[in-house]
Amino acid sequence: MSRRSLRAAAAAIIAVTAVAGCAQSRADGNSSPAACQTEKQSAGLTVRFTTNPCPAKGGTAATGQFTIHDSSGAAVTDATVKVNYDMPSMNMRGGEHVATRNGETYESKLVLGMTGYWVVSVQVNRGSGAPATMRFDVRAK
Repeated sequence: MSRRSLRAAAAAIIAVTAVAGCAQSRADGNSSPAACQTEKQSAGLTVRFTTNPCPAKGGTAATGQFTIHDSSGAAVTDATVKVNYDMPSMNMRGGEHVATRNGETYESKLVLGMTGYWVVSVQVNRGSGAPATMRFDVRAK
């Protein structure tokens, strides 16, 4: 192979690698809403947790959205939803918040002070009976 052919081949490999890297960066930065949703069950309730923006960003505020359904699939709109979040690895705590109801969804502000893994704990109380408690993992990018 001539030097010119080797240079052309090297340039083509570099271009393909750069394009693939850019596509991966875009994919990581623009997650689909489904990638930011988690669903868990406890005490006869199903809670779907979503972060907005998606993905959550460290150093900024996000909104935690909680959609709650009972065992028959009906939306729960009569609950008190308490939200705690922390970053165990850095001993950072966000404190306890009471989520506000917005239609069939409950919302709480999450101030994620830095990038990394956060744990969001949710307690759903409906008057009588044991509260439903769940933990969700969030990765702030």
